[in-house]
Amino acid sequence: MDDYIKRTIQAYDAHPEKYEEATADMTPLQALEKFIEQVPTRDFPILDVGCAFGRDTILFAGRGYQVIGIDISDVLLKRARELHPELVFKNMDVRNLDFDNNSIAGIWCNATLLHLTDEDITKSLKEFRRVLIPDGIIFISFKEGVGEEEVVDKFSSDSARYYNYQTINTVRMIIEKGGLIVAEIYTVNERQIWGDDKRDLEWVHCFAKKPPLSALDE
Repeated sequence: MDDYIKRTIQAYDAHPEKYEEATADMTPLQALEKFIEQVPTRDFPILDVGCAFGRDTILFAGRGYQVIGIDISDVLLKRARELHPELVFKNMDVRNLDFDNNSIAGIWCNATLLHLTDEDITKSLKEFRRVLIPDGIIFISFKEGVGEEEVVDKFSSDSARYYNYQTINTVRMIIEKGGLIVAEIYTVNERQIWGDDKRDLEWVHCFAKKPPLSALDE
């Protein structure tokens, strides 16, 4: 595992209770509703990628969807299983998904790929394309900006979380590089979603789809 990813995991593992408390009410519900509307079938599961303590996973289950939460932090997954013992959670690296080709209806990937380099984002998107059924839907989000940095904050103790900032244009490019089709892309402010007590921070939200069945996926 790459050192920058190890440091990010250590940062999340340092104070999981603070992270849970700070983000418990931060599901982007408008985006989640849009995502649900575009899931093409209930015959295959949804993946909640970077599920952490299962905040969004339980929302999909509550709507009657098959859902699997995946994360790379054992500490966060332990908490997810404590909160939602009826759901399925797996430790998995998004760059190497342990699912069959054409086996997933939708991938909800909120504020997760922003912790990867451009190269690893592309690897992850190609994995998304592989496991999705044709016309399967993806939601991804990034903090808007340019460049990359490692940040030590109240959640991370002595370890630093890696961030890779993106713009609408760069997200569009990486989506296409991953072999996916951009369906909708826009920016939204945290205060616009969750109220004036949140940060004045812009996010890029993107919905993308897997192209129709091709010979490569058969």
